[in-house]
Amino acid sequence: MEYPKLRNIEAFPVKMQGQDLICFRDPQRITESIVFLPRSAYFIVSLFDGGHSILDIQAKYMRIFGELIYRDQIIEVMEKLDQSLLLDSDRFREYRNKLEEESFQTSIRKPMLAGGGYESVPEKLCMQIESFYFLEGGPGQGPHPQVSVNGLLGFIAPHIDYMRGGHCYAWAYKEVAEHSDHDVFILLGTSHLPTQKYFVLTKKDFETPFGILKTDRDILSRLENDVGRNFFIDEFVHRSEHSLELQTVYLHNLFGKNPNLRIVPILCGSFYEIISRGGHPRESEELNGFIEALGKTICDDGRKICLVASADLAHVGRQFGHQFVVSESVMADIKRKDMEMLNWVLKGDADGFFNYILKERDQRNICGLPPIYALLRLLENSEGKLLNYSQWKDPAGNGAVTFASIVFH
Repeated sequence: MEYPKLRNIEAFPVKMQGQDLICFRDPQRITESIVFLPRSAYFIVSLFDGGHSILDIQAKYMRIFGELIYRDQIIEVMEKLDQSLLLDSDRFREYRNKLEEESFQTSIRKPMLAGGGYESVPEKLCMQIESFYFLEGGPGQGPHPQVSVNGLLGFIAPHIDYMRGGHCYAWAYKEVAEHSDHDVFILLGTSHLPTQKYFVLTKKDFETPFGILKTDRDILSRLENDVGRNFFIDEFVHRSEHSLELQTVYLHNLFGKNPNLRIVPILCGSFYEIISRGGHPRESEELNGFIEALGKTICDDGRKICLVASADLAHVGRQFGHQFVVSESVMADIKRKDMEMLNWVLKGDADGFFNYILKERDQRNICGLPPIYALLRLLENSEGKLLNYSQWKDPAGNGAVTFASIVFH
């Protein structure tokens, strides 16, 4: 491999046994392998873009650092990454093709986080979810017996892992447990991987530790008739995406005894291209056509349907591509901007929400932008209520994530 190319993977600084290292891992979880390299190797890996040959990398290294790096040293780094399937290579493509074939042959989407991100034993998972209501920052009590079942249109819940955001999930799902008798939940989640289309559909049922959560194939078939098969071409990204999985676990726990319970899993692709050219989602025929078709499908269905946006907010710090350390003053500024942005969400103003993020060129990396925008468009100016806003900060200051629970009645 004369022109090495790194896949779309995560790289962030870590400290291990007193050493400053860079951690490389696959967010798509095609491989579970994690590679740690010394920071001195980061410059070499940064040139694994498919456009620099090994000779080019040697020349650039000499020009920048004034010393020779041997070909064998570069190849050693390449092979370490390739063996872990982190390079875009024949080895990786062969392995991915095998996984895709296996995935397409099954009608069930297997859980990726059970036993790691949350308990895999149903009884233990029930206790774990119950404990989130009583965490610091949580509501302090579990759901009351249903207060009413009138008027819940949808909600926004985080998709950060339960360990860091369980208390915030608890606020959203307490409200859902007390006010919902819906049969169908349309799940709009962030796709953290590149997609060809703005929305990604799947007809697979979702397995959770509580059993099989059925997908509503009738709604998906009617939607498919309106928008075509193209929105299934990225279906493989559902395999590893956690943003929907973390909602299915909660929903299955709360409403698993309802024999009519169904979900409609939809992943939302990035708006990066729209923002980079200073455009607007309403200019996209594909994006608008899908939202309008989904809205029509919901209206024509006749059942009680609840919309769910699985969405985190800001991602800041070196872990997410910024050059600054996350300090308390940075966190205060992020909160101020988050609250200004969420004011548009609470007003149900999809365009105001998008325009706020566009104005700052999405400098805070709002990964929940696409699903929140889609939810606001579908809810047509319904007003929201903020139940909880939270921030998580890496103790070393390398990164921070913010998230919230919001309901719409």
